[in-house]
Amino acid sequence: GLGTSFYYVGEYNKAKEYYEKALAISIEIDERKSEATSYLNLGSVFESLGHYTKAKEYHEKALAIYLKIGHTEGEARAYQNLGLVFHSLCEYIKAKEYYERALAINIEIGCRAGEAIAYGDLGAVFHSLGEYIKAKEHIEKALAISIEIGHRISEVAGYGNLGAVFQCLHEYSKAKEYLEKALALNIQIGCRWGEAGMYGNLGTMFQCLGESVKAKEYHERALAI
Repeated sequence: GLGTSFYYVGEYNKAKEYYEKALAISIEIDERKSEATSYLNLGSVFESLGHYTKAKEYHEKALAIYLKIGHTEGEARAYQNLGLVFHSLCEYIKAKEYYERALAINIEIGCRAGEAIAYGDLGAVFHSLGEYIKAKEHIEKALAISIEIGHRISEVAGYGNLGAVFQCLHEYSKAKEYLEKALALNIQIGCRWGEAGMYGNLGTMFQCLGESVKAKEYHERALAI
């Protein structure tokens, strides 16, 4: 719908307006599944706006409805989104618990895309906890599934995240290899902000290697986008 269109171009207040209209209609006609979806969407908007307490509240409302109506896929999405909120709040252990619940459901119902996202998010949480080997293992699982199902956005995220993990492990040649793969794929799918991010990450990596000229060149490319 229109709310989602505005959400994906970063117009969060406009997205919020449309999601609130959808929510009001769902409540009025007593359509529980649509009501839960609206809560979930609004939760994501609040999270993007940095209003984490509100985001948590809306995701919990969605979760309660999904549990009541027995909508397992929605339940997994709500757990995933709650994990993201706790991750943003630096409550890594809680985030990990929610991601694991989402992963278990996605495996159970055979939702490969959801499984890839959950593995990727778990990898990110292990990265935040400084558990780089565990992070690497989870991101590699996410990447393998993303390639298998042809999910390009998750694939590019996997390459970028692996690059970041190898950077933390001081394995710079491997980090460079994965960051360059992420950069190439971002260019291929036309994701400009992803392209800018990878130029920035490569610039930082060259800085760590003491290659200041290359670092400057990549940072300038990132800024040009």
